[in-house]
Parts: sequence; C-alpha cells; structure tokens
Amino acid sequence: MFSLNKRRIITSALKFRHGDSRRVKWWLKDESLIPVTQSVVAAIRDITKQDVRPNIKIIKQNERKTVFRMEYPQDARQSFIAKVFFLNSVKHRFKYYKYGLDETANLLRARNRGINTPEVYGYGNIHDMFGLVKTSVIILEDLQGQGLSPIGVLMRTKSEDERSEVFMRSVSLFAKLYETGCNHIDVNSGAVMLSEDHLDSEVYLLDFQHAKFYSTPSSEILMFEAGHFARSCCNWISAETINKWLAKVLDAIEIRDNVSREKLIERFDYYFAAQLSRKARKKIS
Repeated sequence: MFSLNKRRIITSALKFRHGDSRRVKWWLKDESLIPVTQSVVAAIRDITKQDVRPNIKIIKQNERKTVFRMEYPQDARQSFIAKVFFLNSVKHRFKYYKYGLDETANLLRARNRGINTPEVYGYGNIHDMFGLVKTSVIILEDLQGQGLSPIGVLMRTKSEDERSEVFMRSVSLFAKLYETGCNHIDVNSGAVMLSEDHLDSEVYLLDFQHAKFYSTPSSEILMFEAGHFARSCCNWISAETINKWLAKVLDAIEIRDNVSREKLIERFDYYFAAQLSRKARKKIS
C-alpha cells in the first residue's frame, strides 16, 4: 500500500481530527477520546524522562518503540494500549509512514477484511520544530482488559491436554488469514490472543506493522504462517498435536485430496524448520 492509500484508510475510519497544538495532530474514532490523547502524550513525555506513573505499565520498550497499557478510569473502557514509535533520526522522520502509519492502516484493513484485531481508537503524530514527525502513536483497545491473553502465556500454566486444546482453538485464525490474503509475517505465540475462560471466544491477532495483503488466497503464505506459529509454540505441545492441528487447518480451507495435502505439508515442514529474515518473510506470496 502506498502512503496515500494508507492515509485514506485512516481518515475514512478515524473521522474526527484533533490538534492539541501545532505540533500534535490526531485522527480519532470520536471526540470523546480527546482527554485520552492528552493523557497519552503526557505519559510519553514522562516515559522519555524515565518517570513512569503508577497507572502506566510498560509492555515492551526499546530505542525505537514503546508499548504501554494506560489505566484510565475516567473512560468507560477503563484502559488503553498505546504503541509509540520514536523516530530518532532525520532518515526515520522522512520515512515515518513506515512505522505508525503502516500499522494503523494495516490494522484497519485487517479488521475490515474480518480478521479479529484490537480496535483502533486513534492515530497521532508529534512533530518536531521543523514540522517532521518525530513520534507516531496508535491508541488501541486493551484486549487483556477484555479478558484475553497471549496463547503462549496461557499454555505455560496448563497441562498437556489443556495446551493441546488451547492450541487447536487457533485453527479459525489461519483459515481467516488464508481467506483474506493476509501475510502477517510474524504470527507467533505472543501475537495470538485468546480467552482462557470462554472456550468459544474469538481468536485475535496483534502487530500488523509489516503485514501485506493480497487479492487472492495463497496456500504458500498459509503454510509459512502455520509453520512459523507452530515453531513458536513447540516447547509446549507435541509433534502429534501439531500434525492434528495442521490437518484441521487444511480441512478448514477445504484441501481434500492427498496429493495436494502432502505438498502443503512439505511446505509447512520447510517453514517450521526455517529461520527467515523479515525481508524474506515479506516476500512470500
């Protein structure tokens, strides 16, 4: 997707424009989120000063990106997730669309195609004195606040039979990725979210920054995504469980004849063993 198309996707979904100042611009689901944006900007300022408030929990942090959960009792939703992309070099600031803009548009596109993702509440940019974007921010639905957990977290605390059952629940996600022509590039045990208490709950997927979408389904992409995911879970489940799960995935996309299934299983085995770079994963089609 070119950056212009990404902007169109964002502006059609996040119709309310808001600017705290000349340097802070937001696209929001609605105006009720204005106080949330102000709290998020204040939290980012505090985090950069290494002064984290009690209502903020850092989930992931490195030089370029911080993900945090913000408790916000003033809103009916109670909590939000903020993904913050720091563009620390001039090169990154000229290519800011590769960061927050990419992920926001991809999340919205995935959701429009029927993939369960966190709802996007807002996308914002903080500009430097020259007008370049120095920080991109996405405000998202807090799935953990809705009772969901990463599948890897769930499997760590369960018996072998329970882990197998949890793993099998992810079949529907892969059928949907195939149907929608989505190469997520990194479906893993930390990105797939499930409810522990409700066995019939929907399966959600996070982290769409590098995702690519195609107009038609690809069994090659599916076998890559399946192999990559199964490898991320293989410490908790048996080879027998993985084989049963793969058979269910192939059933779900209606691959019935044995020759076709055997060929796809070979591709799955290849991707299960492969350690591919991000660049190589993005090229799979």
